[in-house]
Amino acid sequence: MSGASAQRTVASWLPAAAPGPTAFDRVLGLCPDLCADYHAFLALFWTRRSVDAVVLELCRLRVAQLVGCEAELRLRYEPARAAGLDEAKIALLDRWPTAATFTDAERSCLAYAEQFVLDVHGITDAQATEVTAHLTPAGLVALTEALALFEGFARFRMMLDIVPEALVLAADGRPGAR
Repeated sequence: MSGASAQRTVASWLPAAAPGPTAFDRVLGLCPDLCADYHAFLALFWTRRSVDAVVLELCRLRVAQLVGCEAELRLRYEPARAAGLDEAKIALLDRWPTAATFTDAERSCLAYAEQFVLDVHGITDAQATEVTAHLTPAGLVALTEALALFEGFARFRMMLDIVPEALVLAADGRPGAR
């Protein structure tokens, strides 16, 4: 990556970048095994359907709001769009507890996601039970894993100042339909 580049896509202190379709891939690609494993793991959440794609995307975006990852907030995952999530609902995400557009399942999962980010030790048995009423116990585990991935990589993106190049991503986090 050239320091003279007009469009910086990653932190200037990163010494090199690997080939890849996005700035995120070029950074993560410096560890090729990790990059491939990340994309495969991410795809599992969107393709196995343990958690509804709309719920998953709403939770991902809420995590991004809470940690302040503007770059992550600009991304959209195609499986959620295909399942009917639209920008009008996303625009109400910061008002999820009271906005009429959110379902009970979405509210339950968003409350769990919020607690996960703010104080993971504060998650109560009642919150977990409420999530399992909408998802199943396996769905709760999948959601928890997804939240850890979303939060960790949102912070990774912020720390390295990785700016997204694609707005819509496929299930594996690579550029999808636009």
